[in-house]
Amino acid sequence: MAKPSKKKQEELIAKEADRLHSIFLELPDDKREVAKELIERIAFMTIQLQILEDTIKTKGPTYTFENGSQKMIIENPAQKSYNTMINRYTAAYDKLFNLLSYLEKNDDDDNDGFEEV
Repeated sequence: MAKPSKKKQEELIAKEADRLHSIFLELPDDKREVAKELIERIAFMTIQLQILEDTIKTKGPTYTFENGSQKMIIENPAQKSYNTMINRYTAAYDKLFNLLSYLEKNDDDDNDGFEEV
């Protein structure tokens, strides 16, 4: 994905946010508010990570930097940004999906092993 326009990025972020919101529809209202904030951040990071990945694939993780007679290979700034963001993205996703465990826990509470007659 080449770097899309700001409008296109906003569309992609909104689409990703909608996809994630659909997964968390059954959360109680208080948990859904927490999830909403995480979803917005995760949707943004998802699109930004895709853009950074494309940049890294196109330009490589390193490049040759020249300063006068000095030549050195340095890390592509996109690679550095990607490495930082992927860690935060993973942590945010972990927190978001921990909210899903709340649903599973409540489903287990409803199933006490006795059938209703």
